[in-house]
Amino acid sequence: MSAVSALFRDRRVVIVVVLVAIALVAAGGGWYYYARYVQGETPSAEETTHTATVRRGNLVIVAGGTGTLIPNTEVDLSSSSGGRLAGVLVEVGDQVQAGDVLARLDDTDAQSQVTQAEINLRLAELQLAELTGTPDAADLAAAQFQLTSAQEALEDLLNGPSAEEIIIAQADLATAEKQLQQAQSAYDRVSWRPDAGSSSQAMDLWSATAAYDKARANYEMAVADASEEQIAAARASVAQAQSNLNNLLKGATSEEVETAQLNVEQARHNLTSAQIQLEETVLTAPFSGTVIAVAASAGEMVGTTGIVTLADLSEPLVELYLDETDLDLIAVGYEVEVLFDALPNETFTGQVVRVDPVLVEMEGAPTIQALATLEQGENDSLWPLPGGLNASVEVIAGRAQNALLVPVEALRELSPGQYAVFVMLDGEPQMRQVEVGLMDYAYAEIISGLEQGDEVSTGIVATE
Repeated sequence: MSAVSALFRDRRVVIVVVLVAIALVAAGGGWYYYARYVQGETPSAEETTHTATVRRGNLVIVAGGTGTLIPNTEVDLSSSSGGRLAGVLVEVGDQVQAGDVLARLDDTDAQSQVTQAEINLRLAELQLAELTGTPDAADLAAAQFQLTSAQEALEDLLNGPSAEEIIIAQADLATAEKQLQQAQSAYDRVSWRPDAGSSSQAMDLWSATAAYDKARANYEMAVADASEEQIAAARASVAQAQSNLNNLLKGATSEEVETAQLNVEQARHNLTSAQIQLEETVLTAPFSGTVIAVAASAGEMVGTTGIVTLADLSEPLVELYLDETDLDLIAVGYEVEVLFDALPNETFTGQVVRVDPVLVEMEGAPTIQALATLEQGENDSLWPLPGGLNASVEVIAGRAQNALLVPVEALRELSPGQYAVFVMLDGEPQMRQVEVGLMDYAYAEIISGLEQGDEVSTGIVATE
């Protein structure tokens, strides 16, 4: 026999052994299934089968917990800067509408800041308008006149006095000198009198002396040459007048205009801030609700902490707590039933609107925290409910109405999520796979596989 033939024979042996093993496993599995589910359900003479009839009914899956009633919205109203409280217009328990004034702070400083900000904005706007507007004709004429006058003054200094100016100055000086001599002679004739100092002759002498001094100074200026300082000052006046005229003609630079625009924006921002500060001296209700606390009174100095606390009690929430083991029994949208300790005869309903993603510590145990809405009950006189009420809460995780129900003991789990029951036919149990819906500790909802009135086995017990 060749090596190839021997190898082929060995492989056939292996295949046969594997097939035999598979057959034995299948037979063993079948025997186990029969012994577990069929033979095991067949009662002996000393045993009897307990059964239950498939019926219709309601099944509710609940998770129980505790809760506290809290406002839908609650806010502490205060001023951003604080100050002296001028008045509080509400009391605890008052119902207010959105926009109602609740309290006022002294607004003297805030009013002053608004006024100053308005002035600064107007000044900045005028400056911008001046830089970007067309030059005024009167301003241009005045600038041109100043330039011409400065140029003529410089030219006069450079050219010196004319012959006519010198002759005029000499004539004025000679006239003033003659008038002074005449006044002196008139005064000399009365100088012996005790009242000579207050006489008209004395006044005429004083005036003539002043006129002579002025005429002499004008003559000396007329015949004297201009100094370097005078000429430099005259040249500077011409340059300044020329610059002023040029600025009017060419207008402001882009940098000057941009700076003026930024000044306007800054002034406008400052005005807005001042107006906001003024508005915040008046505390108004941001929504309709109930005043649940007033922390200060008129005349007190207050900071930025709450002065009035406002709450919306018209649509309250229930803050509820469940054991962590009920995590699969709560989700947004689930119904809740609420029974308050103070109102044991009234059951309120609602709906879960939030499940916190992080567990909280309650009495040393991890706890699920959630929020649920609360609908108004039939007794209108109880509404709105006061905040802080303690309650027992049931979360409705599932509800089946008029469903086919069997006891949980009748179910046989074939694999996770797969179930079967033994239906009694002619006194003999026959296995039937079923589709199961909701299930609590006592009953299970049958979606398919059974009919109302079917008799199912719930187990076998020994009999005497």
